[in-house]
Amino acid sequence: MAEDTVVLRGGVRDGESTVVDPSVRRLLTPSDAPGLVEVYEADGTVTELRGSGEARVFMHVGQEASDLPPEAQHAPS
Repeated sequence: MAEDTVVLRGGVRDGESTVVDPSVRRLLTPSDAPGLVEVYEADGTVTELRGSGEARVFMHVGQEASDLPPEAQHAPS
């Protein structure tokens, strides 16, 4: 299965990276705020990520209320 490396820009996860399926356009990550998730969306750009090559950029677009359990959320590395 092919995966894309993505880097997150803005929000509490700024600078963190992870891998996702190439079809992913929106990513929810745990927030520091209880009951909220950070929302990141692909912005169509690519950047060089040291040690990982090219990475798609996902920009922080806000937070949303969530009742997702922590194990169902995507936590970047």
